[in-house]
Amino acid sequence: MKPVSVVIPVYGRDDALETVPFLMRQPYADALRIVVVDNGNAAERSARLKELASAIVEVVSFPENRGGSAAYIAGMETARRRFSECRCVWLLDDDAKPNGDTLPALVEAMDRLVSGNPRTASVGSAVVSASDPERIVECGASFCPLLGHAFSKLAGRRLADVGSRILRVDYAAACSLLVNVAAVEACGFWEDVFIHFDDIEWGVRATKAGWSNYATTASTVIHPEFDQGKAGAWICYFDARNMYWLAAKYGGAAAVACVRAKNALKSLNDRRSGRLARAAARSLAWRDFRAGSRRTRKEVEEALERHG
Repeated sequence: MKPVSVVIPVYGRDDALETVPFLMRQPYADALRIVVVDNGNAAERSARLKELASAIVEVVSFPENRGGSAAYIAGMETARRRFSECRCVWLLDDDAKPNGDTLPALVEAMDRLVSGNPRTASVGSAVVSASDPERIVECGASFCPLLGHAFSKLAGRRLADVGSRILRVDYAAACSLLVNVAAVEACGFWEDVFIHFDDIEWGVRATKAGWSNYATTASTVIHPEFDQGKAGAWICYFDARNMYWLAAKYGGAAAVACVRAKNALKSLNDRRSGRLARAAARSLAWRDFRAGSRRTRKEVEEALERHG
């Protein structure tokens, strides 16, 4: 395998302490160049992450949690500077669980696609359920800017039923995404929006610039499914704030109005069920969108606490 950089942002979890050694035990370990981003973790976890450092494992540390977007941006910048021989960078969430074939299958798909279309931007893994690894949660998605909605590919299908496929998509989830550095050089990388919709925006931007994104069922990764109903108020803020940003950038006023209506309905349901903080978070997101401002998680939580 040609050299490949791996970027793993870490905040509040110890999974990477198992994932990095797992990757280093694989037969292709000599090809790996790993960047672990210690995203403002507590001192004990931060110290353990620093112990992973080696000639081919770089550990980048933030003094505070700057969000997944900033962590991936720093990881990509470090990978391109420190391991410039790598023409692909594998983005891997810290709570994503790859298997031994996850990366080789992505690399094989990327090589095949680039040989036919040099303007291939990315290839994502099929995300499978932790409780049922044969069930596909998504294999990339299409995105409708007007509705502000992603339509997952192959959701609910069984791996055995769909076989080995490569799908053209608008974007694939960055929990396991192989990125062509040439696309980053041409289109830039993510915007710093803390969390959520950063990977969607980049996929849409690359597509509009004439690049193509794909996902393959040959590569699978286990990743916890997001439950919107259980999301904390601060997550509701970023979902709303970044949905407005994405709608305004690619769908215009009509898309923003649609997103506004969707969030109003969500907040109405939350008020009825007594989850007032979630509704307040969406109101804060709307005000920040209109003001053109952004916040960190800490700033969101402090603002919500101040206003009760």
